[in-house]
Amino acid sequence: MTMHTDKGLKKAAAQRETRHLPTNFSYRMMERIRQEAYLRERRTEKRTFILWLITVTAMITGGIGYLGWIYGEQVLGLCVQVKSQIPPLQDFLMYLPTIIALIILGKFNSWLSKRAKRWR
Repeated sequence: MTMHTDKGLKKAAAQRETRHLPTNFSYRMMERIRQEAYLRERRTEKRTFILWLITVTAMITGGIGYLGWIYGEQVLGLCVQVKSQIPPLQDFLMYLPTIIALIILGKFNSWLSKRAKRWR
């Protein structure tokens, strides 16, 4: 029986194709392993960040909801009081050109600063 098995193994070994591995097989295999480990780590970091974001959002929403539930009436009373003390819109329109000019000058200043850094 063992002779028959040995002959079968020898015949199968003789019929099999002898494929040679490329010379850089181990390097390529290690690169694939590194790439897979890197991708797995990135997926784990992404999941952790998403879970962290959901947790923080839930905590902030819960905190705001709790404060609204406890102090809601006082906050509404304060809003009504502040709203009655705000001056009319025409008073702000007088300052609008000055505010626009300051914004434009600020942008121009930052643009000039960037250009001046290139010349130094």
